[in-house]
Amino acid sequence: MANSTIAFRLSSDEIAALDKIASKRQCSRSEAARMAMMFGVRFAEAEHSFNITRAVLVLEYMQAAIDVIIARDHGDVVPQLKAAAKERLATFHA
Repeated sequence: MANSTIAFRLSSDEIAALDKIASKRQCSRSEAARMAMMFGVRFAEAEHSFNITRAVLVLEYMQAAIDVIIARDHGDVVPQLKAAAKERLATFHA
């Protein structure tokens, strides 16, 4: 299937953000734009919105709660959990 071309305008800040993604992912600006657009399209199709501040707050709250509970009740496994978390970060989110 051949790709179609569309055009739209971006601010210099938006282009810089796109270029940063492309550099980090080692892909073209076009591929970075397609990837970002498809994430947004999926949310739009499902009629969802995404509040990044709220999502990060919820994740940090849950992580803090888990940290407190594990440190209190199972302090001996904290080093292994931290090592596993770092390994998963490198494997799944690099």
